[in-house]
Amino acid sequence: MNGAYLDWQLEQFQPFLGDRILEIGCGIGGILERLPPCSLIHSLDVEADVLAAARQRFSGRPECLFSLLDLATCSEQAFADLKSQQFDTVLAINVLEHIEHEGIILHRVEQLLRPGGHLLILVPAHQWLYGEYDRLDGHFRRYSKNGLAQLISQTNLRIRRLLYFNLLGAAGWWLHYRLLKNTMHGAGQFALMNRMIPLMKRAERIVSPPFGLSVIAVLQNPVENKSTTRA
Repeated sequence: MNGAYLDWQLEQFQPFLGDRILEIGCGIGGILERLPPCSLIHSLDVEADVLAAARQRFSGRPECLFSLLDLATCSEQAFADLKSQQFDTVLAINVLEHIEHEGIILHRVEQLLRPGGHLLILVPAHQWLYGEYDRLDGHFRRYSKNGLAQLISQTNLRIRRLLYFNLLGAAGWWLHYRLLKNTMHGAGQFALMNRMIPLMKRAERIVSPPFGLSVIAVLQNPVENKSTTRA
């Protein structure tokens, strides 16, 4: 139902997708099925049932690996096994808001990325949009560009892109979830969004919006990064 929107999200990262990808928080594989051909996609999730569904769904694709693993709390051995896979891309789409101390994830990703590799982030924007739906969905927070930039500044990762995304979606979210206090998505919201996506895509290619439903960040691990050379 929201396939067109997932496609639009992934378009924001297309130039930065590499050949060895780690996906944090894969769910049932909505993003995974849209990734271009590559040699490795290792998908993580902390929910056993959705991970099992994704593993079954992509059982015919040998490049796809799946692990039930929390990157913030996993064992040193599990982390070392991930590090040995030499990822050039880490995807975290609608993930950081679910983690209480999300800075841990950024520091760990630094160590997992090859020098020159990219961390691709999408998170919900603006604390003034935070409401009951966010709370029920397990969100600790929503983000501003400045707030996300401040979090990133505590790492060695370099910002290549940082922007708000989906301006009309933010307006619709405020109306549906904050003003009307709804706590569920509806088919009507998805249908309206899908109709508006072509217009929004053209507009946001020309002008970066001053606010949006999400914040997008493309971060690069420097070619010489102390965190990638630690013993």
